[in-house]
Amino acid sequence: MGLFSRFKKSTPTDDDVRADDELTDDDELDAQDADTEAADCADDDAADGEAESAAEAAESDDDIDEEEARLEKSAPFDRSEKGPFDISEEYPEHDRLDLGALKVPVVDGMQVRLDTDDDSQRVLAVTLIHDGGGIQLQAFATPRSEGLWNTVRGQLAESVTKQGGESTELHTSLGKELAIEVPAKTESGRPGKRAMRFAGIDGPRWFVRAVFSGKAVTDDEVRAELSALFRGVVVDRGEEAMAPRELITLTAPQVDQDEAEEKKDEDELNPFERGPEITEVR
Repeated sequence: MGLFSRFKKSTPTDDDVRADDELTDDDELDAQDADTEAADCADDDAADGEAESAAEAAESDDDIDEEEARLEKSAPFDRSEKGPFDISEEYPEHDRLDLGALKVPVVDGMQVRLDTDDDSQRVLAVTLIHDGGGIQLQAFATPRSEGLWNTVRGQLAESVTKQGGESTELHTSLGKELAIEVPAKTESGRPGKRAMRFAGIDGPRWFVRAVFSGKAVTDDEVRAELSALFRGVVVDRGEEAMAPRELITLTAPQVDQDEAEEKKDEDELNPFERGPEITEVR
């Protein structure tokens, strides 16, 4: 039965029957056309509904794919061979400064600065300074199957834009980096720009963020030297449970304590050492 059908009484009269018999072919065609048009409309509605559902499903799949892409680990393909290394992996011998969660390579002429929290005195980061360039390193906890750098990189770019700065994504030997310029005042107080480069590498249950500054941004040779130090870092995440994105605090190196004790011993009064003398001149 079509969508539009003729109404019939339960007990038809002769007039009713004659009215049905007197229908012309055109009338029947019109009725058929109406049924066909209604069916076509229904089909079109169904097709539109299916297309809309397919579009929504595709959009949902795109959102899922984008979310999965953000959670993927981001690291150089040769990370396990050239670093940064996990403590459980094989890594080359090198003179390293033990800061607990990070074992950082040291070279002649390099300065090491520990960035601490004023209130708790926790060591939050370590900065390696060499040949006028610097690289600050921080370690964070991550799930075993998820990374942080893709998400953090996007948040950094958004933050830079809000500050009126510019950011550019680069592909380097460290993977994806973010070169940024943000408004800043010069030493003379005039408006200027501050340039930095951010790099990040995801490892097993950890993420290390690096911030290049000074000549490490403008001088390729200096940056290459500091990048090599970054690749030589060994990360000791530990086995304790930590929340994703939780900062892994560092520990001050033992060598500083030893030097402090030696300095203290040297400063102690030696009873056999000659004291200050006064020479009288007449």
